[in-house]
Amino acid sequence: MTPITNELIDDALKSLQAGQTDIKATLADHKHQLIRIREELNGLRGDDLRREVVQAQMDTRLERIEKRLNLSDA
Repeated sequence: MTPITNELIDDALKSLQAGQTDIKATLADHKHQLIRIREELNGLRGDDLRREVVQAQMDTRLERIEKRLNLSDA
């Protein structure tokens, strides 16, 4: 059995530290990707809201046209 020396412990700790650094880099990358996804989702929500506003305006205009032409569902 190999005796445990300070050099072996140091090598093991360096290996663990390198792995931890890789994990931190991966987490940072995932964080940036998640931020981009959130920004894209917010953009899509804005597009949807603008579409709803335009549709509401068109509905209002259509109602006015129907009233002018005396059209009704009754």
